[in-house]
Amino acid sequence: MNLAFTNSHARCLPDSVAAFDALPEEALVNLQTIMALSCRSKSSIYRDIAASRRARPIHIGPKSARWRVGDVREYLTGNAE
Repeated sequence: MNLAFTNSHARCLPDSVAAFDALPEEALVNLQTIMALSCRSKSSIYRDIAASRRARPIHIGPKSARWRVGDVREYLTGNAE
């Protein structure tokens, strides 16, 4: 985990956030990474999915979902369909 400082408060961010720009388009990231990158809550992210503003997750287990880095980048830049 990397330590990031925001408004003089320390919070832990996943390593995938620090290395997000270097990840390949087909890499998978979890919900916590998306929440940290977009500054949005879990509820807001799932609301975006329901409204087709964000790609649906890939389920890798019964209670585990991941998103493609390419889809997350499109969403963050405003190019998501």
